[in-house]
Amino acid sequence: MSAPSRNDAPGFTRRDELAVSGSVLSDAPWAVAGAAGAVVAGGDLILHLMLWHLAFSTSLSLGTVAFFAVAGGGALLRNRRSRAMTWARRNPWRFAVLPGAACAIVVFVLATVLGSSGMIGGAFTALWHGAAAYGLTGLAGSVGSTRRRSS
Repeated sequence: MSAPSRNDAPGFTRRDELAVSGSVLSDAPWAVAGAAGAVVAGGDLILHLMLWHLAFSTSLSLGTVAFFAVAGGGALLRNRRSRAMTWARRNPWRFAVLPGAACAIVVFVLATVLGSSGMIGGAFTALWHGAAAYGLTGLAGSVGSTRRRSS
């Protein structure tokens, strides 16, 4: 049996972690995230149109990944200080669960409503888009935390 790491918050349930993550996300740079999502979605749509393939749901899904990854990563990299922010910076992969799950939910709705993939295809699409947002947010938090310690 391994000893708990010092980064683990004693007594935190998954619900508490999601509440703390939500508190941190309330300070996210939403305007920047919206701009990043719009640029990525627009760029992807233009690339699809250049190949004579109209795919709104694909472009919107990719823009959603960019939106949540920039929002989550930007929240972690801001210079604000609070107990919630300290926890999120110490546990970037646990914090990244909320942006990843939110991205998966939005992409699932987009894929089932706008796409023609159905429920199973929408669930698969949502899963890998949510995983991408989770990975990008966690990576931004991990890299940002090592940069903070070295400076």
